[in-house]
Amino acid sequence: MNRTWTFTDLEFVVLWENLTGELLPPPFTVTSTIPLYYDYLREKRETSERLRTTLRGSFDHVLTSIARPDLRITVNGWDTDDSGGADGRLRILAARAGSHGYVVRQLPGDTPDDSDGFTITACDPLALADTIVAALPDTAPGSPAEIPLATPGSGNDDVDQLLQKSPTAAEYGSLVSVRSARFFRVQPAMMGAIDVVQGSSVFGPRGITRRRLEWRDLPGHGRYAIRHAGPWRALGVDATKFTSMINICVADIIRAIKDERGA
Repeated sequence: MNRTWTFTDLEFVVLWENLTGELLPPPFTVTSTIPLYYDYLREKRETSERLRTTLRGSFDHVLTSIARPDLRITVNGWDTDDSGGADGRLRILAARAGSHGYVVRQLPGDTPDDSDGFTITACDPLALADTIVAALPDTAPGSPAEIPLATPGSGNDDVDQLLQKSPTAAEYGSLVSVRSARFFRVQPAMMGAIDVVQGSSVFGPRGITRRRLEWRDLPGHGRYAIRHAGPWRALGVDATKFTSMINICVADIIRAIKDERGA
């Protein structure tokens, strides 16, 4: 059984700041309920001392792997129908460092910007994509199975106007720009972005390789995934297909890491 650690929001903030000296990484966000600044500093200091006594350094290797991984996967999802409820948000950070894999999940608090704590689960580093997809709501694959999309910035912003003016809009139905516009007009029940990012590069921040996937759960149609690269298209995906798409992004990052190390 994979080991899981659970921390309050303040405990996780303190652990992270003590190790990195930085704020929590995306996609996490925490709003303190302690109203006074100096009271907050005191609570942080007391929490730090307590964690130092209880953990005794046993958690350092876990947090270091998460903070300085070979690659990380961030998941930021939201329920578009949710009117401010915390349950409508999904925030996950998965990290792969050597032979270790960890998945950090922010537990929903009272509002979308609050947290009720964090869980950190150790897992097979090759199973990060499986773990992420398993955390998403169970949704049928999108139908139709593939929808071509207009390339962002390709100058198709007047499609809606064209459809309104045309007395026979159906004649434009096969145009990629039209199909793309119709796809994005459907409000998703849930949507989000998955970023797969190289942990560091010998060439500095500009050398870091990144890949992005977007998913959209469309009522009456199912789940679609979009890779932010050409050819642009929305693919209907089940859990297996979506996992495969994430793993393809992971393979791209691993390839970039190996190329750098062999240079």
